[in-house]
Amino acid sequence: MINLKVDKRDAVGGLSAKKAIADKQVPGIVYGGGKDPQPIMVQNNELIKIVSKESVFNSLVELEIGADKETVVIKEIQKHPSKNLFTHIDLQRVAEGSKVNVVVPIVLMNQEKCFGVKIEGGVINHVLQEVAVLADPINIPESIEVDMENIKSKEKVRLSSLPANESYDFPSTLKNQDPVLVSVLTAKGGALDFEDEDAEEETEDSSDGSTTDNEASGENSSDSAEEKSE
Repeated sequence: MINLKVDKRDAVGGLSAKKAIADKQVPGIVYGGGKDPQPIMVQNNELIKIVSKESVFNSLVELEIGADKETVVIKEIQKHPSKNLFTHIDLQRVAEGSKVNVVVPIVLMNQEKCFGVKIEGGVINHVLQEVAVLADPINIPESIEVDMENIKSKEKVRLSSLPANESYDFPSTLKNQDPVLVSVLTAKGGALDFEDEDAEEETEDSSDGSTTDNEASGENSSDSAEEKSE
């Protein structure tokens, strides 16, 4: 578990946020868990320490707010476009007995043994780099692994291809969409063949009631956005 000390923030709004950033403090909000949203302030240097951890977005955080402690997960961290400064952080409380919606990376295993690459001369196309999962707070996976060893040329690995896991599940909307996680492209005349990929995408996009990858990702990554109003 990651530890993070923060202070309560009384003043909210654009001017107070700008002053905080100028003082190398990061404004934020803690929401969820059936409680009122709590504006907070954290030192930029403290945030840099925990962000350096690779699993920061799928780890539990013990939040110290004065004498109080709460268990949370980090939902979003915004950073200044040109400076090594963070501009905002969103934290979601973890309610006892409930599952959390977190985003974890997709890791490709046995790429060097991939049949479609080693035998058929194709190239791995890592379509989706990360995916939203629903998990118990103590069983949040560090990553979702995809075994590439037996994947052939022109073959696609979809979300539904992953083996079931008792410790986590995927949001229902994402399961209904069943996105492609990775595929193996073939080579024609020295160039990669994206024709099959593009044809399938056009078919899916033209179907009634279909949603884009971005729409599904946004829908399943957001949690009680209205609670975060400042």
